[in-house]
Amino acid sequence: MTTFNYYFPDNLDFVDPNFNGITNEKTKNHRKYDDDAYPHEILNELPYNGMLVSLAGIGTMQKKGKYYTQELTEDFYYYGAKKFLRLTQDKFKNVLLMGDCGAFDYVNEPEPPFTIDELVEFYDRGGFHCGISLDHIVFQYAKDDEALKAMPYADIREAERRIKITLDNAELFLERSKDKSFIPYGVAHGFSKESFISSVKKLEEIGYTHITIGGMIKSKTPDLLDLLETLSLNKKKETQFHLLGICRFENIPAYVKYGVTSADSTSPLMQGIKAGKYFEFNDDAHEIIQSLSIRIRQCDHDNVQKLIDKHRHEIRSLVAKMLNNNEIDIDLSNNALSTNECVKRLETDCIEKLIQYDATGEHFDATFKALMAYEKVTTADYLAKEITPVKQSLLNKDKLRIKKFLLERPWKTCTCGVCENGIMNIIFRSNQTNRRRGIHNLAMVTKHKDKVIDDMKNIVIKVNK
Repeated sequence: MTTFNYYFPDNLDFVDPNFNGITNEKTKNHRKYDDDAYPHEILNELPYNGMLVSLAGIGTMQKKGKYYTQELTEDFYYYGAKKFLRLTQDKFKNVLLMGDCGAFDYVNEPEPPFTIDELVEFYDRGGFHCGISLDHIVFQYAKDDEALKAMPYADIREAERRIKITLDNAELFLERSKDKSFIPYGVAHGFSKESFISSVKKLEEIGYTHITIGGMIKSKTPDLLDLLETLSLNKKKETQFHLLGICRFENIPAYVKYGVTSADSTSPLMQGIKAGKYFEFNDDAHEIIQSLSIRIRQCDHDNVQKLIDKHRHEIRSLVAKMLNNNEIDIDLSNNALSTNECVKRLETDCIEKLIQYDATGEHFDATFKALMAYEKVTTADYLAKEITPVKQSLLNKDKLRIKKFLLERPWKTCTCGVCENGIMNIIFRSNQTNRRRGIHNLAMVTKHKDKVIDDMKNIVIKVNK
């Protein structure tokens, strides 16, 4: 079966569609959710095949969820997942909805905080296509016998306890789901290959044909693929796997080979939000290229103000040095200027030049010079009394990646629905711009995934001719 669906976990990751990156203005009297838009609402093409929603994130009428306010929780149960997530338009009719208990959010609890009945009600009232059984996550994993011998006995006993809870719940969940419209998924946990195999076989014995592989989010890629290959050799032919919380898109061909038909992950979004990554899809090479987006920290933000307070002397010395080396084009030689004013003027200068460069493509050198000047006065590593060779090497690499991104201007040719609004909407700067960059990344990984699957299907067709 050459198919693979990508599910995007819902953690209220939306943006204000009226946000202006140049003026930093948002919708007046902005209301969270009501005035926001989901990724599928602002992108030109669907950025995922489905959405995954967790009970732990939403909560019940009696138990508060991690992400939802009580008002939003009530709306979700009243309207159902499809309407609440704004997937009622005809262009979204094929978007799948998967429900999950959200075990990652209660990993430190001795027992799952929800009941089977609460979970079934959540899936039933939400109108989900798929529902995952109530599990208790196991993170410990020994990739081989040597690692298993080194694992503390207490960890093994705890893992076995959680696996039993998960399998007992799976049996009851399947029974309670018989007359429901959603497809029930069992969860396989393990602390070794053998324990994972045992979980899969037990779930198949209970009656599951759809099984999620849990707890491997921290695993290294070779270990994950090795486990999946082992499980594929021990599962029934009709059994389909789903990877919980992990999807390394470069491994999709291997996933498909080993019987994985779907996965969920927020990684593309989070790499955009937290790491400043900007993804590009190379159609010829069938790969995702990761660039480092331009960063302009907000001068008025607490983090920058704390940096200024801590390094006032170092910043003034660095500014003087850059002026002497012709690394700054604006005049900051007036000693009456405060350190804050110097930093603010450098911020204004690089923003103005970047906006102009975005519009015309001209004055690259002046724009890059302004960006680097502001980057240096707002980065603690540049303000250190002594920069080690290793740290200097990392700073130089970041500088080259920023220069490459600015020179190539990939956002100018992107038609995702976000990038067309200009560089100021996707730079590494604010919650709104960072989330937009992450949403752009969702579009790129899905484009990559679709291309890989299409190529695999074409190969199968040619082989069967």
